[in-house]
Amino acid sequence: MKRAIGDDKAYLEFPRRELHDKLGMRNTLLSTDRFGDFILSSQVYTNARDLGRLGMLYLQNGMWKGERIISEDWVKFVRTPAPSTAPNNQYGGHFWLVPANRTDIPKDAYSTNGNRGQFTVIVPSHNLVIVRRGLDYGRQGFSQWDLTREVLKAIRPATEDR
Repeated sequence: MKRAIGDDKAYLEFPRRELHDKLGMRNTLLSTDRFGDFILSSQVYTNARDLGRLGMLYLQNGMWKGERIISEDWVKFVRTPAPSTAPNNQYGGHFWLVPANRTDIPKDAYSTNGNRGQFTVIVPSHNLVIVRRGLDYGRQGFSQWDLTREVLKAIRPATEDR
């Protein structure tokens, strides 16, 4: 991205100008590594509302208020299992996917997953975004898929139980 933009200042402003400002993500800070490069799989500081906005962007297939922010091809890429994760297919393009052996979660769900228990789950078939802004130390193990299952059970219309 830095080479494509060609200017260090424009590169450092790009995520804010082209994503955060457009989505209203006012409380998100992207840090760079010691070389001035965005890592984006880490060094991102944010809050639950901004994570929700990012989830809504993906739920809306890359559209925000009538403007295309990310391409449909990118959204498809993040939701497509990486070949190296077969047969469980739990990882796409930078997003986690519902493992093949889970039958209690819609297969179209996908999720970010932070290293301290924060995540954003997008479930297109239920028009749903779930954000957890947790802080887990030590043994990691809070399952975004178990939480998704419980949220779906809680919001399921009573008529489905009949």
